[in-house]
Amino acid sequence: MSVIPAVVAVAGLIGDLLQKRKVELARQVGVSEETVTELGKSIGDYLSRDERALAAVMAEIDKARGHDTAMNAVNMPPLVDLLRGLVRPVITFAAFGWYVGARILDVPLGAEDYAMVGGILAFWFGFRPFEKKGGL
Repeated sequence: MSVIPAVVAVAGLIGDLLQKRKVELARQVGVSEETVTELGKSIGDYLSRDERALAAVMAEIDKARGHDTAMNAVNMPPLVDLLRGLVRPVITFAAFGWYVGARILDVPLGAEDYAMVGGILAFWFGFRPFEKKGGL
């Protein structure tokens, strides 16, 4: 079981417990039932925030894929299609050229620089091949 579904399950159990026993819990702690209800909602919201963020990111990725698919269906002149297809590889080669030049010239690199190179590597050699094969 992955972490996110487990967290959501725990949040659901805590919320159910607080809702079913809110009268008893409110009396034991000395607060109002509304306070217990709000606490249960807050705990559930806090524990499920990662799932909501992941769902939002996946929705944006699906929207971008839909746009790419729609653009591929449009009949464009060959030159425009070639230029469109060269954008990512040119940026990748420029970034790697910059990285290699910085290493050769002993330019100090920061965490952001390594994150950029790592992001490019992850894009081209991480999930991208599996995504193109339909594995993800």
